[in-house]
Amino acid sequence: MDTRYSTSFIYFLVCFTVVVFADKNNDDSCTPTNCKLPDCRCPGHNIPGGYKPEEIPQMVLITFDDAVNWENWGYYSRLFPPDGSRKNPNGCPIGMTLFVSHNYTDYCMIKKLHSRGMEIADHSISHRMPQKWWAEISEQELRDEILKQKTNLADLADVPIADIKGWRSPFLQPTGDTMFSILYNNNFTYDATMTYPYPRNVYSPVMWPFTLDYSYTLLCNIKPCPKNAYPGFWILPVVILMDYREEQMCAYVDYCANAPRNKQESFDMLWKNFLRNYRTNRAPLYINLHSRWLNTDYNIDAMDDFIQRLLSMEDVYITTVSKAINWMKNPKTLSEIKNFDPWKCNFKPNQEDDAFCSFTYKPRITARPTSTIPPENDVHEKQETTNHGKHDHRPWFLKNSASMFKPVVTSIVFVIYVFKMLA
Repeated sequence: MDTRYSTSFIYFLVCFTVVVFADKNNDDSCTPTNCKLPDCRCPGHNIPGGYKPEEIPQMVLITFDDAVNWENWGYYSRLFPPDGSRKNPNGCPIGMTLFVSHNYTDYCMIKKLHSRGMEIADHSISHRMPQKWWAEISEQELRDEILKQKTNLADLADVPIADIKGWRSPFLQPTGDTMFSILYNNNFTYDATMTYPYPRNVYSPVMWPFTLDYSYTLLCNIKPCPKNAYPGFWILPVVILMDYREEQMCAYVDYCANAPRNKQESFDMLWKNFLRNYRTNRAPLYINLHSRWLNTDYNIDAMDDFIQRLLSMEDVYITTVSKAINWMKNPKTLSEIKNFDPWKCNFKPNQEDDAFCSFTYKPRITARPTSTIPPENDVHEKQETTNHGKHDHRPWFLKNSASMFKPVVTSIVFVIYVFKMLA
């Protein structure tokens, strides 16, 4: 063979190989060219729609984990009153997302909170310990934890199955592709488990939610992370917060090592983290916590003041995770929000009263949670309030067992008496 032809042929093969590998690498990585809204979003700090920060709403996503019962019912009614009096700038009531586990949950309360406009999401059946168990759980065990709790929320709280869109794993412990394949194949919209580091400083932009069309490419903080692609499935990153001293990071508000010592320090922690987002790229502020943080008077007072401060701002919306994702799919400017269908509402005060059900257990000892709820927002009967942390709670399956206790004891005593008389 002529040397010229041999050289040309080799050159052709090299060029062809480079092109093939370049195309392959391009196909395997997420870029603005191959990933576009509404169904695909690459991980990043850029604002959806290419808008400037001052043109878009600052979304605040307050999420609570674990059971809903008398331990936190008063808190939720204070911060998110049933009359809908706390409204976003578009006139609709503010909202939160509850990741609900099964044990000790009062499903009547779930029903009423959903009717109030709160988002209900899945957080497992058992929430069992230790954390390591969730990393090593079998596929069938995890399937049961996820899907049976989704069924509970639908069957016991009458939450439409289509409204249960999100999942968060206990202890923020992912299970790699095992977890994501179950979620993806069972019509979940998003996961809120994957942690993301605190930005470099208070002036650094924050990570926006993204999809797994091109697998998970970020730093894996808690292993195992997913390796496969799940087109159109959203990740709500658990962006780490900074404590009130701006010294240590915490995934949950109540996990901060430098715990606030008074109301001002609690408020400062919430406010400083808010300003980090608000003054940079206005990515949603993720406030993740457990209701036990509110057991301390100055913490719930600070959270209350924080919400009221946000309500005074015309460009801030306290909303649910699902509504934030709806906005990301179809970004709208502040001037367009009032006509944005996914954020519209048809709310009437105390509409949850039409969601008929009975609470599973009403504690006898009366003491208001932290501070008095205005009479028009009071969800308790006049003579009843809760004493947090000082009484035993019955799980949902012992419904109304307290009212049955005395008659049963009386019957047993009577039977014993009759036997003694006949002896």
